[in-house]
Amino acid sequence: MKKIKIYAKASFHSAEIREKIRCGCDGLEYNLQEDFLRKGSCFEACYLQEIFTMHNVEAVHVPFYGDGLVMNMEHVFQKKDVSPVRHVFRLAQYCAQIWKHRVLVVIHSSLSYYDYMQFELVRGRLTEVLGQFFAAYPMVDLAVENVIPMEYKQNSGESPRLCNGTFTDLPQIVCSLREQFGERVGTVLDLCHAAMTEKYMKALLAAAEFLPQKNLPEHLDYSMEHYFKMHQGICKLIHFNDFTGNGYMQNHGTPFENEEKAVAWMRLYEKYGYDCPLTLEIREEDYQNCVNYRKTKQMLERI
Repeated sequence: MKKIKIYAKASFHSAEIREKIRCGCDGLEYNLQEDFLRKGSCFEACYLQEIFTMHNVEAVHVPFYGDGLVMNMEHVFQKKDVSPVRHVFRLAQYCAQIWKHRVLVVIHSSLSYYDYMQFELVRGRLTEVLGQFFAAYPMVDLAVENVIPMEYKQNSGESPRLCNGTFTDLPQIVCSLREQFGERVGTVLDLCHAAMTEKYMKALLAAAEFLPQKNLPEHLDYSMEHYFKMHQGICKLIHFNDFTGNGYMQNHGTPFENEEKAVAWMRLYEKYGYDCPLTLEIREEDYQNCVNYRKTKQMLERI
């Protein structure tokens, strides 16, 4: 297997970026925070210039709204004001010009393929605005990330929110967008999200007596191997991480407790001919001392 590029997720904090550089990485994926929603229109002046020039930038992740609510693709592109995501594209173009290579914009989507096809106005708005962005920011590509089947905020007093587009939907939507925009659109395969989906969907399928329990049809196969198969040829980036327990809050985006799991996933990477980079999107107690990132990177070097 040829050398795989390893990216590090980092927020707009110089100390955190320096720590990721010390840990070793081939590039950065910016983890934009809620403050970018306020400062995005003037990011060149609102943030230290060294943030953009300290180390190679490969991707920027669309920020979350307040309270950690996800800015999903199907939501932001159908609003009258699309400036929040436009600023992200502009940031990506800015970094691309500094580092003289293409930069990815990463965004989540929980849209089902059925709704994508049926919601003609949403689909039209998405392709119209995306076309405008691609024309205005020629060095920027889009990568759409798979989500988990349920969003739940502990101690919020609210019921869990179930998501639709958790598996076959995303590759189908991306393939549809590629018919218009070509390879400028691809997927991000988040392994933590995929593994959580596999866990929760297995439990749901086992409880659903009306569904087949053996020889599942392809659209009901939520195995990790099927995830790799579905994203084959269209995946631009993998978020390489794990989860523990229920996968939420501190249990999300963890390092691998079981190295055999990481070995199995990398075998799938090789089996299906992947050559995309890995972003180590790893939770830390202290992001200025990235113990878990180092541990995960060393494990990858071993396997």
